[in-house]
Amino acid sequence: MLAATVDSHDYTVGDINALVFDDGATVSKEQFAQFLGFLIQWDIVVNAADADYGVTFTDEEIAESAQTIYLENAAEGTTFEEFLSANAVSEEFLNKVAHLQLVETGVRMALEEEIDPPSAEDLEAQRQSAYESLTEVCAAHILVDTESEAENILDRLADGEVFADLAIELSTDRGTGDNGGDLGCGPPSRYVEDFAKGTLDAEIDVPFGPVESEFGFHIILVNERTFPTDDELPTDDEITESLKVPAINQALTDWIGGHLAAAVVFVDEKYGTWQTEPAGVVPPA
Repeated sequence: MLAATVDSHDYTVGDINALVFDDGATVSKEQFAQFLGFLIQWDIVVNAADADYGVTFTDEEIAESAQTIYLENAAEGTTFEEFLSANAVSEEFLNKVAHLQLVETGVRMALEEEIDPPSAEDLEAQRQSAYESLTEVCAAHILVDTESEAENILDRLADGEVFADLAIELSTDRGTGDNGGDLGCGPPSRYVEDFAKGTLDAEIDVPFGPVESEFGFHIILVNERTFPTDDELPTDDEITESLKVPAINQALTDWIGGHLAAAVVFVDEKYGTWQTEPAGVVPPA
């Protein structure tokens, strides 16, 4: 009995049942839809990889990869059959999972060749981000609701009053105010943007502000600031490598998504409805 057609490939109910460990077991409509959705995605991705990049694998390579999945995931002492039984899947299903993983790895390698290296601007932006994350400031603040209140605090500080005393008296941030406004030490990146910039612009031990944020107006006191040395910053090669992984991941996601969307898929309504986002078969109501 026909369950689905993917482009020109027909899949029967028997093809889906063959993915279950015990093909005589009762499979719920939800489980059937999950197996059917997997089979459709396997078909689309495997055939697209061959058509686009010539990525194919032998039966021996697929079986070896399936064995690796078993060995890496089975509890010690668990036989191959016990592993399949525990996961309620057949050897054919495991082989298809292994096949799909091999194909995605092969396509990932092909896509890596197509990705442009980061621009000089990208490298500089990442280096600046690293610089800021490796910078450490030890600071305190006093938070109030209005700019005029903040200006008044600056005047009182200029007259010789103690920063910690005013934080205890006036700061609306009671989490730090009760401790003299102390924020501890850490990278400026942990703060909202304008406040972070203030911690970098302030002179050491000189009250700075007012700095406005979504929380109100801050007076900042930086007690210590340490900047990273050149050898602590990432090199261009290290930055390029760090940018490559998410770029390849996105390219692979886009490649798979494009082929899933372009495929002509028919699913018998008795077994559910195919959708591409998120990819899978929605079981019948």
